[in-house]
Amino acid sequence: MNTTLLIIAAVVVVGLVLYFQYQAHKKKVAAFTALASERGWRYTERDRGLANRFLGTPFGDGHGRDARHVLTGTFRDRPMLAFEYSYKETHGSGDDRRTETYHYTVVSLGLPAPKPTLQVNREGLGRKLLGLVGVRDLQLESEDFNKTFHITTENDRFAYDVLHPRMMEWMLADQRALSTPFRFERGDLVTWDQCKIEVSNVDALLNYLCDVVDRVPSFVWKP
Repeated sequence: MNTTLLIIAAVVVVGLVLYFQYQAHKKKVAAFTALASERGWRYTERDRGLANRFLGTPFGDGHGRDARHVLTGTFRDRPMLAFEYSYKETHGSGDDRRTETYHYTVVSLGLPAPKPTLQVNREGLGRKLLGLVGVRDLQLESEDFNKTFHITTENDRFAYDVLHPRMMEWMLADQRALSTPFRFERGDLVTWDQCKIEVSNVDALLNYLCDVVDRVPSFVWKP
């Protein structure tokens, strides 16, 4: 096969890839538009301002940060936000230079009142908290919980109030808690999953966050 045919073949392959990517994107936009219409939510195809919406994991890394497929509205009577967050990291140099793109599904609920930062995730998983002075690790009374989860907070009293014995018992028994981190950050409870957002995974994350908030004692929200 001569050079001309190789170039033509390469162009055809690239064209097909771009075509199928466009069709997949179109289908995704239609699915989210339909979901938003059905729920009375708002759908925005892209909002780069959300790339700096939160401070901790998975935000703040890399370059080319972006936010797509943004859903806003209410869920179980709480303000909600869901979107696909992405950023890029460039590694190597010269011929070995390569750029990788990382995608996350990010979901949050609005809280009754702003609260100190508290992040809970599986022990050994990402612990990055950006730009937060005074955030530190915390050990609770339950050895099983400490072995399973990693807790970082800027206010011990708030962490103890949220992670009371019944909450810890529930999290140790709930499979979602074993794979789904969460963070109280200012006026939001946020979670994230390293995957592209799909209609099928929004409700599961929203329900988990609602179940967490439902188990927070009501006195926590009082001034």
